[in-house]
Amino acid sequence: MGERLSPAHRLVLASFLWSFGGNLVYFFLNFHLEALGFSRQAIGLAQAVVLLSGVAFALPLAYLIPRLGYLKSLYLSFFLAVASGLLLGLGVLVFPSLAGYGLAGALLQGTAAPLMARLAPPERRVALFSLQAALTTASGFFSTLLAGYLSDLLGARWVLLFALPFFLLSFPLVRGLSPGTGEGKPPRLWGRVRVWLRLLLPQVVIGFGAGLVIPFLNLFLKEKFGLSYGATGLVFALSSLATGAAMLLQPLLVQRLGRLGAIVFVQALSLPFLGALAWAPWLPLVTLALLIRGALMNAAGPVYAALVMDYLAEEERPGFFLLESALWSLLFALASALSGVVQEALGLRAFDLLFGGTLALYTLGILLWPWAFRGLKQVD
Repeated sequence: MGERLSPAHRLVLASFLWSFGGNLVYFFLNFHLEALGFSRQAIGLAQAVVLLSGVAFALPLAYLIPRLGYLKSLYLSFFLAVASGLLLGLGVLVFPSLAGYGLAGALLQGTAAPLMARLAPPERRVALFSLQAALTTASGFFSTLLAGYLSDLLGARWVLLFALPFFLLSFPLVRGLSPGTGEGKPPRLWGRVRVWLRLLLPQVVIGFGAGLVIPFLNLFLKEKFGLSYGATGLVFALSSLATGAAMLLQPLLVQRLGRLGAIVFVQALSLPFLGALAWAPWLPLVTLALLIRGALMNAAGPVYAALVMDYLAEEERPGFFLLESALWSLLFALASALSGVVQEALGLRAFDLLFGGTLALYTLGILLWPWAFRGLKQVD
């Protein structure tokens, strides 16, 4: 089947399989660590380790990826994900495994978007980025349903091991995809950092706000409403499905509002639903708010990725997306660690304060979007 697909669609399908495993790890990592006996503060630090490993290696990878090429970088990412996921799933060398898994994610972050931009013509980028993001996000529907069922059947202790087959299945689709793609070009890192930081500022402000509550939403819902692992998995599975559907609609919204307008519109529209998620007392309303908030806030991602390509030369794209991942992850990780400390001290009541901070930071980040692109010249 892989031979009959275009290179861009092979990458889309590989991303779906990778994300199936990645979403399984992401949504149930907290429960896995809890089953291993980690405290809430330690879980917050574990989340920080995954993200900070990408931060620590961002600059070396910004030079390494253009030298290795996109294909070899993807191979290395697959190897690290499988090896780290195996150790983590077995409960062996947990923190080093988390660091290795974070490094695999950083490699993927610096490679996937530039490779898709190379494979997709400019006029098709929004559509293909949206399709890729929709499928990878919707994969969370199936992976969290599976993980919820497995947690109830086997216990949360063993669920992460079931991510490994999906990482392995994605490898044949990218194997031989485009040898040498992106290889050997000198990275263009300096002299562009001010432009990059301007493009990234709204993202990292939103990232800090997200880190306060998003990694702990599963624990928040489980504690507030007494949900089982399976019920919690179902809620997040539906959220992933809704987000994927919203991403598929983004090309239509872009036609009416433009790419920047579409980003601002959907993210601003998500804010009232964030408030309902935080403070509504009824589970059905909270579930609906979770679905709509996640769909709207995250649907802007592929449009942003396609938009910034117009302002970046190809050789600087891996460096830019690694810097984006590093800055976003750094603030997300710091916020997660801070959130863990606050939750340890205040318990469930901490979420009133944490959701308030997230809402304020999301609002600020959304207001910064028009400023970020004002006056910048396109290079593509």
